[in-house]
Amino acid sequence: MAIRNLDFAIPKGLGIPISEAHPLAGLTTMKVGGSAQYLATVTTVDQLLKLVRWSRSVDLPYFVLGGGSNMLISDAGIRGLVIHNRCRDVRIDAAPCCVFPYDERPFVYAESGAALAGVARRSVQEGLSGLEWAVSVPGTIGGAVVGNAGAHGGEVKDNLWNALLLDEHGDLQDWTVEEFAYAYRTSTVKRMAPAQAGFKPVILSANFRLPYADADEVRARADQFLAHRRRTQPVEASLGSTFVNPPGDHAGRLIDAAGLKGYGVGGVEVSQLHANFLVNPGGVGSATAQDVLALIHHIQAVVKDKFDIALAPEIMLVGEWETETIS
Repeated sequence: MAIRNLDFAIPKGLGIPISEAHPLAGLTTMKVGGSAQYLATVTTVDQLLKLVRWSRSVDLPYFVLGGGSNMLISDAGIRGLVIHNRCRDVRIDAAPCCVFPYDERPFVYAESGAALAGVARRSVQEGLSGLEWAVSVPGTIGGAVVGNAGAHGGEVKDNLWNALLLDEHGDLQDWTVEEFAYAYRTSTVKRMAPAQAGFKPVILSANFRLPYADADEVRARADQFLAHRRRTQPVEASLGSTFVNPPGDHAGRLIDAAGLKGYGVGGVEVSQLHANFLVNPGGVGSATAQDVLALIHHIQAVVKDKFDIALAPEIMLVGEWETETIS
């Protein structure tokens, strides 16, 4: 997809610097991947809204990048405009009486670039229950809402009230949780959103409704989840969980049983701590996206050969790929 030079097209009044050929590896949790043809960073929802609408007006495909987890950006990078979402405002608002007159569940409002773990910790500090599972989950609110993030038996859909988004037609929409049609790690938005620059819906902010609970119990649960993550998951650069757990089993157990812990391709390897994590110990510059993809394919082939189980990736391939796919 050829995209014209933008020097003459960027309106000064937009007030958002746009750089060219910007490296993206450092903006992802795996620390691999190529460059963005164009990149802009936004820090307010107003900037995000204006930039997306401008991008549409000049027919420039865009891709919104949050925390950079659960995705693999190709070595060729992303054509079009990558919008690095740093919209991070979080607040807790009392529920208006017109919603439920006797319901004391406040709204936890978060902009789409806010860290999911940070929002969860804020709710725990306020003695609110329902997001304890997320205190150590990487990624942003936007990605969590699109992908129905979850851990320890909890999911976004359990407490999401609504989300403000710019739809695929460029219109503002206020979606209830039902409109996302959530399933395991997916939603209406994720199903319609290609994993490359385009003109897809953009999450602007989200509201969660969480009940008050015993503050000590809420903190204790959050501490347990955080300790479990530190004990069982690697600290090196990683994609997060690589494969979806097959029915009645765990991807990590199957990969371990296949003897693949520690197996590596290039600079990436299967974690010795948790086999469903692929890690890049050397960080930026030590591995390629192609290394990661080759290792994913190898794991799938070995597990299929040994156990006749097809592991489905939980991650997305993002950017410009030739013919490579994962399924």
